[in-house]
Amino acid sequence: MSITSTISVPSTATSVSTPTPFEYGEDYAFYDARSGMTPDYYQWILATATTSIQIWDTHFRPQYDGMVFKDVKCPNLQITILTICDRDYYTRQDVNDLANNIMNNLGREVVACTLNIFAFHDKCRYNNMLWHDRFLIIDGTRYYLIGASMNNQVGSKTSFGIHFLSKAKDVDVLQRKLTSYFSLTGNSGLRFKVTRTR
Repeated sequence: MSITSTISVPSTATSVSTPTPFEYGEDYAFYDARSGMTPDYYQWILATATTSIQIWDTHFRPQYDGMVFKDVKCPNLQITILTICDRDYYTRQDVNDLANNIMNNLGREVVACTLNIFAFHDKCRYNNMLWHDRFLIIDGTRYYLIGASMNNQVGSKTSFGIHFLSKAKDVDVLQRKLTSYFSLTGNSGLRFKVTRTR
């Protein structure tokens, strides 16, 4: 396991327990599903947030996704999620269920939180308006490429990786592209928006 001051790999300097079923490189961690252990690095990354969490995911599963927030304890937090409806979860009520489960899984230490979920209608997929990869941005400064959706982060039968973007040029490309996609959230005809506050 490589530990440096420039990337967010597990460190004994944190009060959050170190994730175990991953193998760590310098900027990359690999979860091997053959271990039979629950992946927990994603939860660990979320728990390091001090101001904000932004998640871009290609789908959502209301009954599972909220569990990745169980270790988040920072007192004042902004959470933004961009996701895509699919044939199984596509109603405003499904998005409401997701929002409720996330808020219910946050620790009591999170005394102030604003959660905004933008769930794009699946039809946007066929107009080249959506994305394929999954992304995680912590505190607006740490960018990750995530190989599996949130529901897989709490129990996956497939292996996947999490890549931290440490190079400024790579972060710049991703920032610009995500900003251009985020502008689509202003079009209420393309998505459901659900907000929760604590």
